[in-house]
Amino acid sequence: MSQGEERFRIADLIGARVQGMQEYAPEPLAETARRLGVPMETLIKLDANENPYGPTDRAAQVLREYGEHHRYPDPISRRLRQAIGAYIGVDPEQVLVGNGSDELIDLLLRLFRPAPDASGGIGQVLDCPPTFGMYSFYGVANDMQVIELPRLPDYAVDVAAIEALCEKDPRPKVLFVASPNNPDGQLLPEPALRRLLALPLLVVLDEAYIEFAGGSRAGWVAERDNLVVLRTFSKWAGLAGLRVGYGVFPRALAPALLRLKSPYNVNGAAQAAALATLEDVAQAQERVRLLVAERERLFRRLQGVAVVEPHPSAANYILCRVRGYSLEELRQRMEAQGILLRYYGRGGLEQCIRISVGTPEQNDAVIAALEALPPRS
Repeated sequence: MSQGEERFRIADLIGARVQGMQEYAPEPLAETARRLGVPMETLIKLDANENPYGPTDRAAQVLREYGEHHRYPDPISRRLRQAIGAYIGVDPEQVLVGNGSDELIDLLLRLFRPAPDASGGIGQVLDCPPTFGMYSFYGVANDMQVIELPRLPDYAVDVAAIEALCEKDPRPKVLFVASPNNPDGQLLPEPALRRLLALPLLVVLDEAYIEFAGGSRAGWVAERDNLVVLRTFSKWAGLAGLRVGYGVFPRALAPALLRLKSPYNVNGAAQAAALATLEDVAQAQERVRLLVAERERLFRRLQGVAVVEPHPSAANYILCRVRGYSLEELRQRMEAQGILLRYYGRGGLEQCIRISVGTPEQNDAVIAALEALPPRS
């Protein structure tokens, strides 16, 4: 045993918060194909809310021709921030680009994480499950207290419960709200957002899927110092693999976040592809319209399927409650036909699956597979 091992065991020094955290490691498509024993190209992947059409032609061309792999990228994404500002109608100085929205969630919480002496900062994160799991993940990772305020049975945010909590404990808190919410696809109504902004909260409105719904509140940030809006190129622009997210931040926060973020956090190819998307945005928007039309068609078809009960959605996915089958049995039956869906089973999503909207052919295959299942009482 070395002298170092006599003094301490390094594993014992791992922070206690890590012990209860769950690793997030979805199975890659190649691994799924290997497990099922089928060619990868035959799989119908509708489990991660990805855009089945991929990047625009212009973005794909820019990626093929990209020749700056040996150069460091612009550390603050100047051109991309300018283009984002023009795209959504905000001051580029209030825009920060990140390695996916996930990095910005983490960065924002690091900005407000209390000092070791508990001075300053914000120590509490409000989470409204069922919702995107990274809000609570990064809250725990940043040693903040995560307070869960479950959504109502129809998945609406329980604004009254949040108001009651703030009245009982008026200390400032960070609240994360997705609109549309993942996994149910429900928008946060404007009156609800106004009520939340009137509370001692920093409201982080995650609009990852807003292109499929319309009605962004990014323009509100200029007039409110307690609102942050997060968005991404992963869904509507088909760039999930490149990890390009961005946020619109109050003027009081944007300079501090630029100082805190990691250098070169968004790689050069990702910046180039996102910029190319905005330089020829019409094709991306046309694909969004196709997916919205398919979402509505898929929802209508699912309403006629005996084994599922679909929930209305404003995003590019549909949450369904499964009838008569366990989730594991349904998974096995669907995977046997090469169809990959998202399966839940807890946290208010018991007996629930989420179906990403695919191409017409992919959606038809899902419908046919579900319709072929005999109803059970």
